[in-house]
Amino acid sequence: MLKKTLVQLLIDAYRKYDLQSDFIFTKKNDKYEGINRTNLLNEIFKMKSFFAKLKIKAGDKIAIISENRVEWVVTDMACIISGVINIPLYTSLSKESVKYILKDTGTVACFVSNDHQFGKMMTIKDELPDLKYLICFNDIQHKFFDNNILMFSEISKKENNKSISELIDELEICSEKIKEEDVLTLIYTSGTTGIPKGVMLTQKNIYSNVISCTKTLPINEQDGFLSYLPYSHIFERTAGYYLAFFTGAKIFYAQSIDTIGVQMPEVKPTMVITVPRLLDKMYNRLMKNADEMPHGYKKRLLLYGIFFAKANPDKKNSVRRKLLDKLVYAKIRERTGGRLRFFVSGGGALNKSIGEFFDAIGIMTLEGYGMTETSPVISVNLPEFNKFGSVGKPLIGNEVKIDDDGEILVKGDLVMKGYYKDEEETRRTIVDGWLHTGDLGEWIGKNQFRITDRKKSLFKSSGGKYVAPTHIEDIILQVPYVDQILVVGNEKMYVTALIVADLTELRYVAQKIGIEITNDKELITNDKLLKKIEEDINEAQKNLSSFEKIRKFTLLEKSFSIEDGELTPTMKIKRKFVEEKYKQVIDKMYHKV
Repeated sequence: MLKKTLVQLLIDAYRKYDLQSDFIFTKKNDKYEGINRTNLLNEIFKMKSFFAKLKIKAGDKIAIISENRVEWVVTDMACIISGVINIPLYTSLSKESVKYILKDTGTVACFVSNDHQFGKMMTIKDELPDLKYLICFNDIQHKFFDNNILMFSEISKKENNKSISELIDELEICSEKIKEEDVLTLIYTSGTTGIPKGVMLTQKNIYSNVISCTKTLPINEQDGFLSYLPYSHIFERTAGYYLAFFTGAKIFYAQSIDTIGVQMPEVKPTMVITVPRLLDKMYNRLMKNADEMPHGYKKRLLLYGIFFAKANPDKKNSVRRKLLDKLVYAKIRERTGGRLRFFVSGGGALNKSIGEFFDAIGIMTLEGYGMTETSPVISVNLPEFNKFGSVGKPLIGNEVKIDDDGEILVKGDLVMKGYYKDEEETRRTIVDGWLHTGDLGEWIGKNQFRITDRKKSLFKSSGGKYVAPTHIEDIILQVPYVDQILVVGNEKMYVTALIVADLTELRYVAQKIGIEITNDKELITNDKLLKKIEEDINEAQKNLSSFEKIRKFTLLEKSFSIEDGELTPTMKIKRKFVEEKYKQVIDKMYHKV
């Protein structure tokens, strides 16, 4: 009987796909350097031998604090075939958060990417009694080197390469030792409560999600993924790494989110796993570029093309649409490389109008839904039945139902084993096999559903009306210069908001309406500009009920950040923390001192 493990998927991939062609690419000095499957598997087994020499055994825990790179894959795959539990950490985590997680898990070895992460670990390693080894992916010089501080490059030098047949034989031996219920990874998610919880995902959990994804979206050796979300984000790890790896697709690493615009035409990806904010920025940049073009035929044509796409998202076969496609839309698509099949969006709500616009110009965006506790993909829209405003249909093998109170419940092999060292929270979250997501939703159409809000985010106004803040925030985020927003109003007479503006975009707005701005402070205090912002917010929320509308807002001088404890590593605002931090600012909007 076939085992539901990633080791089995690894064996299948090595029997099916080309072993000599490069398939993972890293941009170095303006060139893309690749590695093929044979060389990669040799490196993976060298790392497995390295684990054995350090007496790191099945069930032990190692951590990775690194950007996406080949060394991440080598270390992770060595864990998968060895039964070692991988704990991925965001590079943005503070040393206090890193220390908490490594101490809580008894991590024995930590892999870091560079000088900065190495320095972070050096300041806390003496406070971690279980940590025996610190390994750096980059070669660095450090005065504190000892036998427990190692360079990644030294690992592969001490082992000889093996033939592919020998390697596959060894994979078969590994497969016999790995069980479906073995914990593959332990991912700490603080959520918006700020309390870290370790999610235990097994071999079978992630195997089932990869298989469900392959049955839902057709992917093969002709596909190429441009990877920019970190592998510490389970969405990218499953959908942008494992899914690509086990379907024969190529993986190209983005140097950063800021280089995506340059790298897309270079690598010509067919798939990009993304979060909605990237699409927002792409859309806003296109609008700004169109507005800044010199007056003339080309500008009029582009502006008309944009207007037509927004006004007629469903008219894809009209004569006018085909002409505009040739003259306008094809040129926009060229900026993505010209081969893009889909953006697959998750991690937050996709702006419906932006999704419809990209679809209208021939760039398909498929919105999905998931969470760390479900390995993570629960549902996704399908290319042939893409409904914006919904998160699609449950993947094959996933069961979804909506409870009497509107909460979304999920069942299937994708549901986590539980929370690490927290049986009580596990029992509260998984009841009779059903995972309680904490998200509220409703069915729309045939087997499709949408997310309405987080269960804990709902608040009641002093007038007794229930308000869903996330829905309001998603609407206001459509205003191009609104970068972050927190809607407030629990037990208050009306709804207010804390807003962080994109100052570059706001300065552009000021110039357009003839306001002279001498410094950034004036951008958030100028009365005429504040009036313009109020008008734009009122226009955006015109279809909301009166009790949902934002009556007052405050522009903040500083962005919400991970470093200041206001955001989770996945960039979600910690509501309670931010409301407490800005209590005086909020009170002023309700005429309190």
